[in-house]
Amino acid sequence: MPLRPRGAGIGMTRFRGSGFSPTPFLAWALLWATAAVAPVIAAPVEIYREGDRYCPRKAPPGSPRIDRTTAERIALELMPDGFCGPASSIGGCDVETENFYDSWRVYVHQYRRTPGVRDWAALTHSYVILDALGNCLANIPGTEPGAPR
Repeated sequence: MPLRPRGAGIGMTRFRGSGFSPTPFLAWALLWATAAVAPVIAAPVEIYREGDRYCPRKAPPGSPRIDRTTAERIALELMPDGFCGPASSIGGCDVETENFYDSWRVYVHQYRRTPGVRDWAALTHSYVILDALGNCLANIPGTEPGAPR
């Protein structure tokens, strides 16, 4: 028997025959295709800096606890060469430090020197997380300027 519409009005169309409607099938196929492609087109993924140069973990358990100044010094030492300049576009780095859950989180942000102010626009940043003894827990680079967000 041929499929032919029955009923009246928009949205009231029904088909006689097999009872198969392509709409749910297409919706599920679209949902699965979107889920499969989403990780490929997701935002940039942060890559941790690893190894003794960028994230050493050599302080023995009995070491003395570090203070804010020492945490900031260690964090700046763990930045890549030239990260804090001097360069034509980088005048230096500012640090913001907080002690949270018995660890030090140090936010290192590049700045550009302009007359009378430090300009952070279009420059990158990095996070260093240290335990209470100065061991690196993570060294996380920020998103580079111009990267797709």
